[in-house]
Amino acid sequence: MHYQVFADNLEEISALAFGRNGDLYATLEKRHGQGQLLLIRRGQTRTLLGHMDKPDGILLQGNTLYITNEAGSHALIVYKSGTMHYLDGASGAEGIASAGPEKILIIEDKKQDGRLLRIDPATAEIEVLLDGLKEAEGVCQSPDGDIYYVEKTTDHLSRYTRGRVTTAATGLKNPAFLNCLADGSILITEDRTNFGRLLRYRQGTIDVLATHLRSPQSVIIGTDGAYYLAEQRKDRILRLYEF
Repeated sequence: MHYQVFADNLEEISALAFGRNGDLYATLEKRHGQGQLLLIRRGQTRTLLGHMDKPDGILLQGNTLYITNEAGSHALIVYKSGTMHYLDGASGAEGIASAGPEKILIIEDKKQDGRLLRIDPATAEIEVLLDGLKEAEGVCQSPDGDIYYVEKTTDHLSRYTRGRVTTAATGLKNPAFLNCLADGSILITEDRTNFGRLLRYRQGTIDVLATHLRSPQSVIIGTDGAYYLAEQRKDRILRLYEF
């Protein structure tokens, strides 16, 4: 796996999402009202939203951006056409993912009693799928409808299917973000200060794609097939690719 620095000087970089025209959205996970939502376009960076409190995950559905707020009074920010509003009912929200065209998943990062939620943004209806989670971080839904999540306190990737939880894989260390891909595989990052890894889960097997990362966070795939990864401790976005 080869890499190049796609963007840098991004303090506390956390989540990434590509727009349809190649624009890249990113969050800076700063506390105390210093958090930001950025737009990176053709090498230029500008701030779309500021004064946020630890913004973490990003989900783009249609032309609407959903941003989780791990701290502060509002757990979910909805940003569309230059305007924003809040959806409440969760707290300590971190991981976010699509649950089909009309609903989203949110997972709460708490020391105990965290929840896995399915939300209908149109009605603000919240369905609690799981509770009692500890330091849950990443969540995603696979094309077959199964939901996968990780808790930083455990070494495994968990699968939620029709009310039942099973272990899909073990051997993880400080698992963080998940990204379920169209081919059924899952990208996993490990939020470790010096020895973070980028992993790929597929059919019960974990493959190591990159090592010695410094607190890797979100990872997504660009239209060029490369992996774009937020490396938080180095304040940068990496582009990882294979020849």
